[in-house]
Amino acid sequence: MTRISRNGFLAGLTAGILVATLGLPGVATAGPQARTVSACTLRPLPLPADLNGQARAVDPTGRFIAGPGYRIDGEDRQPLLLLWATRPGAWNQPRLTVVEFQTEPQVYGINRYGVAIGTAYVGDVYRPWRYVQGRLEWLPVPSVVANVSVHSINAGGDIVGTGAVEETETALPLLWPAGRPGTVEVIDAPSSSSGAVEIFDDGTIVGGTGVFGWVRHPDGRTDRLTVPGARWARVQAARGNWAVGRFGIGSEDEDSTLVRWDLRTGLANALHPALVSTQDVNSQGTVLGDRVVDHGDRLVSLPGAIPGVQTIIGWQIADDGLVVGYVNGSRLLPVRWTDC
Repeated sequence: MTRISRNGFLAGLTAGILVATLGLPGVATAGPQARTVSACTLRPLPLPADLNGQARAVDPTGRFIAGPGYRIDGEDRQPLLLLWATRPGAWNQPRLTVVEFQTEPQVYGINRYGVAIGTAYVGDVYRPWRYVQGRLEWLPVPSVVANVSVHSINAGGDIVGTGAVEETETALPLLWPAGRPGTVEVIDAPSSSSGAVEIFDDGTIVGGTGVFGWVRHPDGRTDRLTVPGARWARVQAARGNWAVGRFGIGSEDEDSTLVRWDLRTGLANALHPALVSTQDVNSQGTVLGDRVVDHGDRLVSLPGAIPGVQTIIGWQIADDGLVVGYVNGSRLLPVRWTDC
């Protein structure tokens, strides 16, 4: 079933760590190569025939999914926010809600209660928004910040992201606390040029400076995520006890290595090169590449069993292994892969 939301508010929208990896002294090499197994099942998400769309975010339970979409109306392209919700016991019957935007939304996260977050290009800058219970809300931004990206929302509704300070060409990690609506805080992070990537339900925040990653614990302690001998390390995503990203011993234009950090021990392992990228990680430590899921002992490919499919992209993975993303052929289609 599809519901269309056209409320007035929306109509007004104008727009110290050890790493087990290769080639570094004093650390172990990666284990045996994982074997490739095809086990996923591709299941298109419901979408009317006149729409195109993507699935970009899934909550940890796999119940809620969100992404951007659009409708071609003559020569015009109508931007949309697409939201799918699955009732308990009816996982194969997700219900679609279509929200009309006046500018293309970028969707970054959705929590276990269906609260979606993202940014929209408005007034020549990127502004953060939250969609909750049928309402779109603007998030406040510090006066010194121009463009803002939000990256993660936890079960309690706390949101983290990054704000760009153009005058100093730096970045600030930002927190929108659910307990203090209408406020935004600068996170006490290791560097003045930093961004927040994930926030866990217990308040743990994971981010990066561009030179190294960091983990800020609820008691205020901060640990670095880096690699001996590395010139830089980047965190792409985090969940539970895990963080994934990449590091390099040369410049960022040179080769880099994909890694998964264990946040409990400070250890990390090089990931299988078949991943190409680290899109996401779930609480089990399962890592999603753009077309492959890495379980450590095996790889699972994301199939594209739809006629005419040319591009397959996995975007996020839930705790039960459900992957969301999109395929592109004659049409851009949001999909999910089950049993991954």
